[in-house]
Amino acid sequence: MQNELIQLLAVAVVIAPMTTGFTEIYKRYTPAEGKLLPVLAIGTAIVLSIIWALAFGHTDLIGQYALSGVLSGLSAVGVYNLVKPTDKGDGANGQV
Repeated sequence: MQNELIQLLAVAVVIAPMTTGFTEIYKRYTPAEGKLLPVLAIGTAIVLSIIWALAFGHTDLIGQYALSGVLSGLSAVGVYNLVKPTDKGDGANGQV
């Protein structure tokens, strides 16, 4: 079980930069913008992770690989910035 989790994390780490590259291609060469880009990034990451699972013969773990693709797609578009605290009014600098 632990070996599969480490493998899925490795897949997510490898696919995230690839997804970022595809998202940049979408930005430059297609009219896709705004709220459509995260959907394209997540879809691309899911497809890439499923291709990875099929290429290495892990057909029994396709669902887990797809979830790994969702995580790498979200990280590729920077969703982690939504939970990052800001300096405005958080009290961290002694300001309220």
